[in-house]
Amino acid sequence: MNQRLNLQLLDFVEQVGSAHSAEVAGQSLITFARNAGANVVHAFMGTGLDHFRATTLPDWAIEFDCAIPGLLTAHTVAAVRSGQPRVLWGEELDRGNPVVTDVGRQMAEFRKEHFAQNSSVSFAMPDADGRYRGGGVGLGFEDRAAPFLQRMEESGGVLAVASFATHARMQILSSSGVQNSPLSKRQAEILQLLAAGFQLGTIADKLGISDSTVNLHLSQLKKKLNVKTKEQALAMAVMNCWVKP
Repeated sequence: MNQRLNLQLLDFVEQVGSAHSAEVAGQSLITFARNAGANVVHAFMGTGLDHFRATTLPDWAIEFDCAIPGLLTAHTVAAVRSGQPRVLWGEELDRGNPVVTDVGRQMAEFRKEHFAQNSSVSFAMPDADGRYRGGGVGLGFEDRAAPFLQRMEESGGVLAVASFATHARMQILSSSGVQNSPLSKRQAEILQLLAAGFQLGTIADKLGISDSTVNLHLSQLKKKLNVKTKEQALAMAVMNCWVKP
């Protein structure tokens, strides 16, 4: 499999490098990683709910991750600060690992219970200024500890290159796409539907997310724009041409 992945990697990097949107780049990684055996793929620009991400996880699982207190003190971050290029984690792998925090164990148990993710590799990605703010790529596998470690020995390097290439392209595209607007992609979608006259429940249905997720996005948006109501947020967005009236 390693030789096959090495050959596919060259085509993949070229494909991602020419992706015209962060969504396309992220979807390419999902396809590549799934072909390499991953059952969970999660590429993210930060730990906030409104940070762009390409993922196989449903919204309710992302809400769970974002609601965990102390997420930025998880073992992934601790490992980054200690200079490790990647983090291998999972219920079996975490046993006896002094770097693993309670937050890390909580995430591992949650992923195993709901997504059959027994083991995972996380590649933490710094921002353009070299600082780490929570962005990265996580790939989950059904493998138990021993076969997973063998998989990483054979194809971990290829997956790392694919992840770094994708994240770099996503970072460039998502940054250039919002330079004139502070809105995240999801926030813009919600405001655009509000501008079209839809109620919050209908907006949730159209976007395939829960009512509580819509309200959470709006709460973060109002804080970002320093306004008190969704109507004020919509007015500001229309005035600045961030959404169409």
